[in-house]
Amino acid sequence: MNRIDDPKIAFYLKNQALIEEWSRLAKGASSVVDTFLCSCERDLAQLAKEFSPNASLIVQLEGDYPKILMYQPAWIRSNGPPIELHVGIGLEWHRDTGLGFAQSPNCAYVGVWTNLHVDSGKNLSRNLRRAFGDAGLSRQHGLVSHEWWPAYRYEMATGEFWNDLNVYRSQLVESVRFFWTTFAPKVDQVVAAGAPFPNS
Repeated sequence: MNRIDDPKIAFYLKNQALIEEWSRLAKGASSVVDTFLCSCERDLAQLAKEFSPNASLIVQLEGDYPKILMYQPAWIRSNGPPIELHVGIGLEWHRDTGLGFAQSPNCAYVGVWTNLHVDSGKNLSRNLRRAFGDAGLSRQHGLVSHEWWPAYRYEMATGEFWNDLNVYRSQLVESVRFFWTTFAPKVDQVVAAGAPFPNS
């Protein structure tokens, strides 16, 4: 073998030092994205006040999957602190070195979240997915579904977002508003039909 015939391999070898230098920026860039998404707590708290007195906010910024979620009183079980949230509507992201603003699945996503760690979680998720499907909500709005997220979408920044992150911040807030106004009534129905969670 006296020649590299694969043009992609040849390109990589020719530019290897520069490519590896740029790849080392990924961790710092992901940290910046994470910091920005955490800062959306204030904006979503303000949004929750718009829906007051029914909407409250829960913020879980620890671990690999930080989330900022709005919820109704009937969507929790409270035996004293901490609150056990069963379903919420809001924002989540995967905190890793691939986290970014503009490419799925490495960007933030917004939708209806269910807590699979509680006893009723899997049934609630299944019932919500069925209810959203029967109402045509997910299909009508081009949403995807997952066991943890019965209806959600990736929120990708567009344009030169790095010059003004307020545009993307507004996009995230408006997406949460859309999910709340569109899906919260249906969530209320499903929760009520499945016996509300006791608050004691």
